[in-house]
Amino acid sequence: MSDDAGVCLDTLTRLRQAYEAGVGGRDEWVSCGDASDWTSILGWLAGQDADTLDNLSTDMKDQLREYGAAFNPRFEQHRSLDLLPWVMDATDWQTLEAGLVQRRQVLSAVLRDLYGEQRLLKEGVLPPDMLFRNAGYMLPCHELLDEDSEWLVQLNCDVGRDAQGRWCAYGDSTLSPGGLGYALENRLALTQVVPELSGRFQKRRLAGFFKQLQKTLAPAGAYTAEPLIGLLTRNYRDQQYLEHAFLANYLDIALVHGSDLMYKDGRLWLKTLSGLQPMDGLMRYLPDALSDPLELDGDGIGSAGLLQAIRQGLLVCCNPPGVGVIDSGALLPFMAESCAALLGEPLLLPTVPAWWCGEPTSLATVMGRLDDVILHDLVVPGAPVAVGLLDSDERMEWLARLQADPGRYVARQALPLSTVPVWQDSTLQSRHAVLRSFVLFGEQGDMVLPGGLARCGEDALELQHGLDAPFVGKDVWLPSEIEQRISLLQSAMSRVRLSRKAGLLPSRVADHLFWMGRYSERLNLACRALRAALPLVSTVAREDQVRVLSPMVEFACTINGGHFTPTASEDEVIAQLVSLFDRDRPDGLLSLMQSLIMNAQSVREYFSEDTWYVLERLQNAMNSFPAQGSTSRMVRALDNVILLQSAIYGLNNETMSRTQTLRFMDIGQHLERALKTTAMLEKVFVTHPVPPAMLMEVVLRMADTLMTYRRRYRSELHPIAIIDLLLLDEGTPRSVGYQCKRLRRQVHDLPERDSNMPGLNAEQRLMVELVSILQLVDTDELMNEQGEPAEPLVELMRRVQTLLAQLSDAITLAYFNHTDIPRPIDRYEG
Repeated sequence: MSDDAGVCLDTLTRLRQAYEAGVGGRDEWVSCGDASDWTSILGWLAGQDADTLDNLSTDMKDQLREYGAAFNPRFEQHRSLDLLPWVMDATDWQTLEAGLVQRRQVLSAVLRDLYGEQRLLKEGVLPPDMLFRNAGYMLPCHELLDEDSEWLVQLNCDVGRDAQGRWCAYGDSTLSPGGLGYALENRLALTQVVPELSGRFQKRRLAGFFKQLQKTLAPAGAYTAEPLIGLLTRNYRDQQYLEHAFLANYLDIALVHGSDLMYKDGRLWLKTLSGLQPMDGLMRYLPDALSDPLELDGDGIGSAGLLQAIRQGLLVCCNPPGVGVIDSGALLPFMAESCAALLGEPLLLPTVPAWWCGEPTSLATVMGRLDDVILHDLVVPGAPVAVGLLDSDERMEWLARLQADPGRYVARQALPLSTVPVWQDSTLQSRHAVLRSFVLFGEQGDMVLPGGLARCGEDALELQHGLDAPFVGKDVWLPSEIEQRISLLQSAMSRVRLSRKAGLLPSRVADHLFWMGRYSERLNLACRALRAALPLVSTVAREDQVRVLSPMVEFACTINGGHFTPTASEDEVIAQLVSLFDRDRPDGLLSLMQSLIMNAQSVREYFSEDTWYVLERLQNAMNSFPAQGSTSRMVRALDNVILLQSAIYGLNNETMSRTQTLRFMDIGQHLERALKTTAMLEKVFVTHPVPPAMLMEVVLRMADTLMTYRRRYRSELHPIAIIDLLLLDEGTPRSVGYQCKRLRRQVHDLPERDSNMPGLNAEQRLMVELVSILQLVDTDELMNEQGEPAEPLVELMRRVQTLLAQLSDAITLAYFNHTDIPRPIDRYEG
């Protein structure tokens, strides 16, 4: 043995001794002994110094931030990932795997029975009162599927250790993917950040499960040769939404909202810019009641006709509405009896002790151990309630509810759980752990994701609530006897038909791209205006500050729909300028950034990893922006924001194909630049006529055209020359004329809406008019002899802004809202 190996072994021995001293119950590492796979993992840990491990932890946090799913849209961290994986024993896993496969089969059989012949009710296995009071039981779903179809395509099962150290199921979830994206992200992040640790352990891969998922969701009788699969998610941004975007990108499926879909001719269709496209498979995360506003909850955000499409057998749904009765926890007390009645087998994976409180004996049992149970409300679905975590008043309130109507509650025993080692606060500590496993139906047999989503925490009771609370995650490793190299990207040597099609672009996605372009440009212009104005606070004489600063401050305050209060006080003008950096201001810079990120997160699968890295840097820069301090410090911060935005522009133009995806973002960006540049020129030269020379120089600096102007006109500042440069000159990249010329080309290349309509459509006509009025301007008529704005200039500014606003509305109606196109009435010739 080498000296280094001996030192490492001594360190590992001391590490284990110190760790065992803090373990109070069953621990996954300690219980496996010295010869387990844990020794290899912890041996790597023992060979690292504390600073290295802390740096790796920071790198892990950064990696999760780049993926996006670990943070919610408010940039608050929802979860973290431990450096150490959970290494599971192969024999232990085989036992758990067999139980999970059977559990999915049992629950699928229960659903088939409940929405079919209802043997379990007739034979008294399940109490009718418990079922029919359950909000998760959907009567419209009766006989939704035929007898040969699988009700439960994917099951998410939460397991933990009981007091005897056995695996025990304590909860089931049917919403798909339900944490599957988190499990994938954990594996990718750990492999990326700690490759030397990942490389020293031969483990089972996850890609085989995801290949099976793709195959399961693509029916044999798909409408086209390339089945269209979607992930139906909610229409608001939370940590689950970001997980769904991450997973949809990995699986190469469409991320859709209910409004993206429509029912027609017996099936669901996806609205895209190129027309309606038939859906073949759907992963559904929406709650059952919200999935079909036609047959279920009328206020739902799903797609009307979803149930009928499933009935027609033209859509594979993972999982169909009606399965929510499983999520309610109502079946937990009756799993063993249901398994015996429907499969004729004993239950392999024990279920946590659970009771339906509608039975007097069960209610008495629950009342005797209230502090150790978790309650599920069957009538009003929501997060389960751990009575032991409530204060005295809340406990009395829930006790009264339970006694007043015991039949609406199911209670389950809280598990003690085992512990696992985690690296936290520069030390090795033990934390309670639970595991969410994923089981997938397959024609050739069920498949369980090798590992799952492990969650760790100090409080065993809090861990058994669900995925809503923040948690520390762990990647789960299973030993493999052979090296596996499975990937969703497979090489193929057969002949292939080459294609340059860009794929489908849903209308909602085009809408987000359009507004991402607009908000990005709006933020850029606001930052440029503030960067140009801030130095004037300390360099302009106080008596001139109002006259010089007001136009730029007014522009920055109103660019995002805010308000500017005209004032003769220089202090009030400066106060309004500084307030734009206020984090709580709804029309301030941070609000603009949040709007930009929200739209980007909604279409994150369309951007490269580099773009997301820069977006993350931009979000960091905005969140750490100095709310106060020296003007030079604030200017440097604005420089950084503008630089990062320029990097995003460049990356998108370098990495995105020249398709409608980039086109809509480009249209949004240049429409916004034309609109706001015109508004800025109006404020400087019309609202505040005869601007001072210093203000005109600020305008040129803001538009990055000062050097261009000086090459043309030397040092003299002429209002009409600036207006020509920034409004009319089609060769200046930041002029309104350049934007309109580019918009005309981009609008012309938008998807054709109706080949039978003669002439130009509404958007094209607007662009012809915009370009024409700018090209036909007589500059001699724009200013009078005193250098004041003439009426033609006022009318020109307002007309340009009106036409640009109409262009935005026309694009929205035509491509995002799909307003019916007016058709000419054919002449009747009798």
